[in-house]
Amino acid sequence: MKKVLFIATISLTLLASCRDNKKVENMEKQKIETTLSPEEMSQREDSLNMVREENRILDSIQQVKSHGHAH
Repeated sequence: MKKVLFIATISLTLLASCRDNKKVENMEKQKIETTLSPEEMSQREDSLNMVREENRILDSIQQVKSHGHAH
């Protein structure tokens, strides 16, 4: 019984240590992906502003259709 518990403990320890390395690698990869150049940031901000404006217009149109005026 002691032998089984010892083997199980060693196996779980090895499994846990392998898992931590993948987390660190994923965090580093994610950090690299989130770092954008100023041009990319400007482009994304512009596209986000365009989407917001489109949504505002569509919302106004929907309000007019539903109860006759926009807020």
